[in-house]
Amino acid sequence: MTTVRAEDREAGVRLLILDRAPANAITPQLLNDLSGALDAAREDDGVRAIVLTGEGRFFSAGLDLRGGIDFAAAITPGGATDPFAALRDSLLTCLRFPKPTVAMLNGHAIAGGLILVLACDYRLGLDGEYRIGLNEVEIGASFPRAAFEIVRLRLTHQQASELLLGAAIYPAQQAVRLGVVDELVSEDALEATVFRRAARLGGFPRDAYAQTKAALVAEAIARIEADTPEEAMRTAAVWMTAESVAARAEQARRLTS
Repeated sequence: MTTVRAEDREAGVRLLILDRAPANAITPQLLNDLSGALDAAREDDGVRAIVLTGEGRFFSAGLDLRGGIDFAAAITPGGATDPFAALRDSLLTCLRFPKPTVAMLNGHAIAGGLILVLACDYRLGLDGEYRIGLNEVEIGASFPRAAFEIVRLRLTHQQASELLLGAAIYPAQQAVRLGVVDELVSEDALEATVFRRAARLGGFPRDAYAQTKAALVAEAIARIEADTPEEAMRTAAVWMTAESVAARAEQARRLTS
């Protein structure tokens, strides 16, 4: 069963919905499903633009720490695979997608969930009560190259430093200041506004949009592709240090207490 649903709307806009209850947490399957949905939309001439959102109260809670990636196995000498392969491939698919991509931030977007928001060309958020943030450092998680380059592409150095090094979780009202979204929109107007903006972008001549987008993201893509298996292993190893494991255990305790 797919974790990404697709719905076609007017003016060639296709809605992609992250749908993995209860919080749309990220697993390799979800990332592969997203890549597959984007591939299908790229090949469909009837699709002019994509809107990406999440089902329910979450856009995405980030990586599923209970069943997402086996970091211990990833750093075992001899025969380990890149633990970030699915994430890198999905983010590269989004960056290379030649048509407009618009994020409809409709709920909590934490850690890798916020990275998926930032991977989109244009981002609109609900003016509501939910939380956003990149709290990886707080829980002992290092940033794989693809996620880091997405942050560097979309945000100023000041914004990136605050989000990455401060590792705070913010109310959604801070999203514009932090560069996460271009605009916050009231609940009664959000969907109509998002689809109107997506239709406008999708109405531009295809080749002009695709060429300009490719030029804008070329340096980020090159840096992501320069990532080596050795660097990926070093990044994964950070997740398994004693302090990092203890930090995630403390977070789990707080969430369940």
